[in-house]
Amino acid sequence: MEMVISPLWLGFESLPPHHRLNPLHSRNGILTHETLSYNILSHGQSYGEYLREKGLAESTIKTKTKLVRFLSKRVNLWDSDFVKRFIKKHSWGAKRKNNCSYAYRDWCNWKGFNYEYEKFKEPESPLPYIPTETELDQLIAECNPSYACLLQVLKETAFRIGEAMRLTPSDIDTERRVITLNSPEKGSRPRQARASDRLVAMLIPLMQKTGYNDRIWNLRYESLHRTFSVRRTALADKIQNPNILKINFKTFRHWKATTEYHKTKDILHVKKLLGHRSIKNTLVYTHLIDFEEDNGFTVKVASSLEAFTNLLESGFEYVSDYEGLKICRKRK
Repeated sequence: MEMVISPLWLGFESLPPHHRLNPLHSRNGILTHETLSYNILSHGQSYGEYLREKGLAESTIKTKTKLVRFLSKRVNLWDSDFVKRFIKKHSWGAKRKNNCSYAYRDWCNWKGFNYEYEKFKEPESPLPYIPTETELDQLIAECNPSYACLLQVLKETAFRIGEAMRLTPSDIDTERRVITLNSPEKGSRPRQARASDRLVAMLIPLMQKTGYNDRIWNLRYESLHRTFSVRRTALADKIQNPNILKINFKTFRHWKATTEYHKTKDILHVKKLLGHRSIKNTLVYTHLIDFEEDNGFTVKVASSLEAFTNLLESGFEYVSDYEGLKICRKRK
């Protein structure tokens, strides 16, 4: 008895029309296991696993999978010309059409062939909300110790939420207060970030309960996001500040990058902090918030080598000498 390939075998794919019509590849219009094994099973790997190997965030994988599933219920995924026309005529906005095209392109690459998508012109994205540091600290304090520590990591390192959730005790040097990110998302560069004494103190109890190579936050993103939303809403109601509701996981990254740029005026420093490969992605942080009203300096004077060293280690920069004293300053 001949084995018949059902569309269900394909996960959420439809059958390729050229196989259905070609008598050399089918018998009575029915696809056989021999016909499809070379391009359907993809060595047993799923579309999600393929995206995961590319280093994409779980939230991105979920979105791309949903979009391809949506397409598969309405079009034949193997007919790329028809898919392109379907996306173009759909009532989606330009951004959604592009996201769907990217998801379908990845599906085609996974199946072993190229897809040249049409790029739709998107309106400029609105600038993200940049909260005050007090608002971020209030939100962190509203969470339990584990969630608070995770948010503090986001605040101090500018890691993406998916990157922070992959951290293990082996990535954290508590003695030198350094956190190493070797598994970045979105093709970013690996990087290191300094941790404050406060963050190290928050991390140590969690690390002691975790295996050396196990994730510190072994949570599902959906569960994490749901809990975060609940605590955020509770805080906004409690302090009567609706701006709290504008804060999401990305906000911590935007806040860190923006404040670092306005402290240093060094866009390459911010690029390195964020792990960007292109300076174009970093330039947005040069005009998010105008901190000119806070552009004053704290000035201190060192009368000894030890005092001078302590000032430099705490972020002060040397300005000049005056009557044997070292004058240093740091932005407020």
